[in-house]
Amino acid sequence: MNWYNKAIVYQIYPKSFQDTNDDGIGDLKGIIKHLNYIKDMGFNTIWLNPIFVSPQIDNGYDVSNYFAIDPVLGNMDDFSKLMAKAHQLNLHIILDLPINHTSDQHPWFKDAINNKNSIFKDYYIWHDQVNGHEPNNWGSFFGGSVWEKSPQNSKGYYFHLFDKRMPDLNWKNPEVQKSMADIAKFWLEKGVDGFRLDAFIHIAKANLDQNSLLTGADFPIDDTFYAKLPAVKDYLASFIKEIKAVKPDAFIFGEASSAKVRDAAEYTRPDGNCCDVVVNSDNYGEVYDDSNPDIPKFFQPRKLSLDVLKETYVTWESVLADISLPTLTWGNHDISRVLDRLNLPIQTNQITKLLAMLLFLQRGVPVIYYGEEIGMHGLKYKQVSDFTDQRAIDLIRQLRSKSMPDSQILQLLNDQDEMTARGPMQWDSSKYRGFSKVKPWNWALTDATNVDQEMQQPESIMAFYRELLQLKKHACFTVGNYQLLITNPKIYAYLRMTASKQGLVVANFSDQKQIFDLPKAKWQKVLANDGVKITASTIELSPWGCCALESKR
Repeated sequence: MNWYNKAIVYQIYPKSFQDTNDDGIGDLKGIIKHLNYIKDMGFNTIWLNPIFVSPQIDNGYDVSNYFAIDPVLGNMDDFSKLMAKAHQLNLHIILDLPINHTSDQHPWFKDAINNKNSIFKDYYIWHDQVNGHEPNNWGSFFGGSVWEKSPQNSKGYYFHLFDKRMPDLNWKNPEVQKSMADIAKFWLEKGVDGFRLDAFIHIAKANLDQNSLLTGADFPIDDTFYAKLPAVKDYLASFIKEIKAVKPDAFIFGEASSAKVRDAAEYTRPDGNCCDVVVNSDNYGEVYDDSNPDIPKFFQPRKLSLDVLKETYVTWESVLADISLPTLTWGNHDISRVLDRLNLPIQTNQITKLLAMLLFLQRGVPVIYYGEEIGMHGLKYKQVSDFTDQRAIDLIRQLRSKSMPDSQILQLLNDQDEMTARGPMQWDSSKYRGFSKVKPWNWALTDATNVDQEMQQPESIMAFYRELLQLKKHACFTVGNYQLLITNPKIYAYLRMTASKQGLVVANFSDQKQIFDLPKAKWQKVLANDGVKITASTIELSPWGCCALESKR
């Protein structure tokens, strides 16, 4: 078994974790400072959001130099020290690697537009205008067309699936494939243990001459033409084969935002130089309030449905059972924090602990976003003008045109916008929560939750997470088979089974006491939140109660 099958991943947004030079921006030295904390919590793998040189149009996902650390985060010496200390503590490091696009400030693109004979022209996707306008009507994820006029050709365009300053790479070109593999090898030689492949499902594009048939927008977003096309798997296999030849146990963690479970199975097949795991953006058990069609889905109020969550995970666990592990996550840097986003029926430590136990003891790789382990909420901005990310700007303009009051727009943004989830890690109760001595780069109202405070409380969320992650390392919760149990709609319960031991998790997602009949075995409680009573044959669960048990087989 490879090490990453037992990975417990801690995602760090480097700009927001710890500032050590008082410029308001987190840095690599800040991560080094807290490696012992990460180890002591029970994590064994760290995923770093992009740390490469970048103009920061998209918070580092627009890379202008893949071979250097962005100076605002540190330098290569800092990175070497980070790797050395992490490995000394038996922590693995995986880097976030954007492979679909670069920055328009990357030397490849700059040469492509400034040199008519550039060998890098074919590193990107170009097309002449059609009847005096864009080559097709495909919509960008960042709004408008995927086409931007070429700086050196008045009748030409280049392709960008995201911001216009982030041109897409042309993966049809073997030189692009080789160059991206060379980048990965460079970092493997620096000691990294794997990569999160950002937006990999978009690296193949369909016939550029074909228009979308979707209606309702001048430039509809239609991933028929630029997501999960068959060539993605071919490009991916070639790329991963190069990586695994250098480091056979490199962890390849693919971001497949719109992937369904059978897509995930294809992208993680163990016989085809595939990803080891993939994560998608729709496994949170959410149901949306779509009563106002003026609100885009991303910003619609939502809540957690236990029925949807059950259906989601029994499907993923069943389809992937003999192929790969699901990823178990409540969120990341691209959505608001779980405690804000899901409109939970109650805000207490009890339900926060329940969510953690319910999800992370299932079969799969836990991926936990920094601050979740202390129950952090997102930032709360005071006015709509405080939001400067493009998605928020578009929402504000759209909803103001529909006469929605700013107070209502602000509520939607504070509940759902991703920038609220990128606030500083809350280390203590000082003015800037121990993150920095100066105002952080991303700052608004925060709650009082912090690491120092929770360290002093034996019943804290942090203490519960520490016990939970140790429990996750038990064989039955790591490699055991999975069976979701049929229960009443307010209970989430499942078995984990090895040849010699079995584990049981039962969670009461309701404000009423629930009784659960135990399967026949000599069960021993190993972890619970408050108010759980166990007899030889039943568990009595208090409102929002949860419990994990083990027994021999």
